[in-house]
Amino acid sequence: MSTRIKRNLKRNNRIFFDLSDKELEIFNNRFVKYKQTNRSKFIRELVLNNYIIINDDENLRGLVYEVNKIGNNLNQLTKLSNENKNIYKDTIHRMKDQIKEVNDLIFESLINHNKVR
Repeated sequence: MSTRIKRNLKRNNRIFFDLSDKELEIFNNRFVKYKQTNRSKFIRELVLNNYIIINDDENLRGLVYEVNKIGNNLNQLTKLSNENKNIYKDTIHRMKDQIKEVNDLIFESLINHNKVR
């Protein structure tokens, strides 16, 4: 909701919104943390000079599905290695490195995805 007010200011439109007690506490904590003195200016900066991350659930579901498939494959390999008792430390370290690499790629992908928005 916005209201037009008659004042001799560059900004003559006013927006009202409501906060719960918890939301107000979070807002005040951030206001203090960023060492601000003007609430209106602080809110304008947050709204006009930042972007909002909107998660695209469809893409994230696909990503989660693929990660789950990788996890299932790792579980199968672990089960086979335990049954055969033929697993080498080098193999475990390679698998850990590959899992870390996948994790890093997922994180980077999500960051880049959100930068576009």
